[in-house]
Amino acid sequence: MDAGPYRTWTVIPEVKPDILDVPVTDKPVKVVFKSETDSVTFMVTIGQVYNFIVLVNGKDSAYTQVKGQKFVKPATFSKTYIKKKDKRTSVEIPAVYELVNIVYALTPSGQQNENFVYTQSSYYTQVRQWFDKFQNAPIVACFDSALKQDGYFSLKMDAYAFEFSKRGKITQSKTYDRVSWGNKNTLRPYIPQLQQFARESGFALFFKEHQNIYQAQISCYRDSINTADMVNWLRQNFPTTTYNAFKIIFSPLVSWNQSANRFEDNGFKEAQAHVNFPYIQPNAKKEWSAEALNLIRGSIVFTEINHSFINPELEKHFKDPNFEIAFTNLDVWLDKNKAAGSYYNPVSAFNEYMNWGLVSLYEMDRAPKADLNKMIQATVRNMQNRSGFKKFDAFNTFLIDLYQNRPPNKTLADLYPQIITWFAQNKG
Repeated sequence: MDAGPYRTWTVIPEVKPDILDVPVTDKPVKVVFKSETDSVTFMVTIGQVYNFIVLVNGKDSAYTQVKGQKFVKPATFSKTYIKKKDKRTSVEIPAVYELVNIVYALTPSGQQNENFVYTQSSYYTQVRQWFDKFQNAPIVACFDSALKQDGYFSLKMDAYAFEFSKRGKITQSKTYDRVSWGNKNTLRPYIPQLQQFARESGFALFFKEHQNIYQAQISCYRDSINTADMVNWLRQNFPTTTYNAFKIIFSPLVSWNQSANRFEDNGFKEAQAHVNFPYIQPNAKKEWSAEALNLIRGSIVFTEINHSFINPELEKHFKDPNFEIAFTNLDVWLDKNKAAGSYYNPVSAFNEYMNWGLVSLYEMDRAPKADLNKMIQATVRNMQNRSGFKKFDAFNTFLIDLYQNRPPNKTLADLYPQIITWFAQNKG
């Protein structure tokens, strides 16, 4: 099915009706639904509903609807907001965002899946001590169901579009309608249950009493890890990709899950990185100097901020014939049985190679010389051996040499044609 930003849509016969919401502005949007044997076309307008039946697997009939919805901008940047946020890199643990992560921690899915919730901190213990008695709240069951249906990122990110009023009511942000990647805020239907949970559990008091933890972690990101320096380094190396502001948004409860999004309105561009806090792992202080450890911990947020630069930079080179040649056979580059399998398309594969290649380049410019080689080798082991990016060692060596020996007037962005050519030459 093709409808503007959509590419595929999986019809679920058990959902009656199975609804596709199509954002529409002032002009009708052409929607073409294609099955293996037939197709149907609609010119979708605001408020109209189009019903049809799809035969799935030659036996199951799916009652299906296409709905035209008025398009709402994900973000609206006022003059006041722009004046306040321009040229700033901020680090935040927002209240409603934290509330959502606390509910995640109470769900069976959150307790069973180590990728959803970080359970090894004293903060997690304090959360469970305070909120465990509310595990039977309706919102916990709702979120558990959503987590089982891949709703983790969207609900958490969309929470940033809500805030608490002075009277403790969850209200829609004046700036954001939604923050995740869809066309509607996935958290909005759950706000009544979330409000009830916040009120009955005493969340406002808990959030207030734990500000010392939040501020310490915010300060670590802002000062020790120095996110502003990361942004400046990326701006220097990708000078034609511009943003007015960056936001680092996280929770002490998030475990190894990062995501990003970009917004543009009223001539103002904002990039957001949604990350976890980089807790210090056992024996790390013995293995690394303090400067090296901060850089290693910072790779979590650095590799997410990266995407705001490397993704749009690659888009400029989609028509380069070497790019298509390089990734004809993705098995050359990725082990599908490891984490690399999640990047099994040409764009994702290239960007993830670049993403972690940039970690080595940033470390070259910032790390103590005594630690540098060991840090680079640690990244190579993680990417090639553990994650399954089969040629990362060779690529990283090439990228480092190219960056070190670039002409004085060339930026990293200027080197993209040579980088893409390397992939084409090493596709065998």
